[in-house]
Amino acid sequence: MNYTEKMEKTGKTAEELARVTGDSYKTVIDHTVGLGERNVRFAQGIMDSSVKEMRQQAEANRAMTRELVERAEGQRDAFRAVVEESLNTYMDFLYAPISYYKEGLRLVEKEIPSGGLPISNYDKLNVEEISKKIDGLSAAEVRALQTYEKLNKNRETVNGQFDRKLKAVSA
Repeated sequence: MNYTEKMEKTGKTAEELARVTGDSYKTVIDHTVGLGERNVRFAQGIMDSSVKEMRQQAEANRAMTRELVERAEGQRDAFRAVVEESLNTYMDFLYAPISYYKEGLRLVEKEIPSGGLPISNYDKLNVEEISKKIDGLSAAEVRALQTYEKLNKNRETVNGQFDRKLKAVSA
């Protein structure tokens, strides 16, 4: 083989090498581009599903928040009702003695003759002075005095004398 043939053969070999190398690079590039496209689709799929999942989570959070607000409002209304009822009960409890006192006064006013108590200046008298004045009183007058006494000073000795007088009158 001569030099020209060797050169031609070397040129053909170089061309074949270049073609094979080019084909290899083309194959690598095609695979790299395909892999890149798959990676992009994969990343896009992850992003799309992440966005979808985040939207669903946000909607679920919104629904839960709405429900919590509704329940909180219901609890607030129930608490308000309990407080109002407790306050009304407490106020009734505080005013009960006053209403009983007023009722007692009303009953005493019914029993006491229109001129007042059957013993004048009753509130200024002591036990001994009252004892001396009850002998001439009727049973109704003694009951009126006894009711008045119980609602005011409520002295045990005076109430005892009224009880004895009422027993003596009814016997």
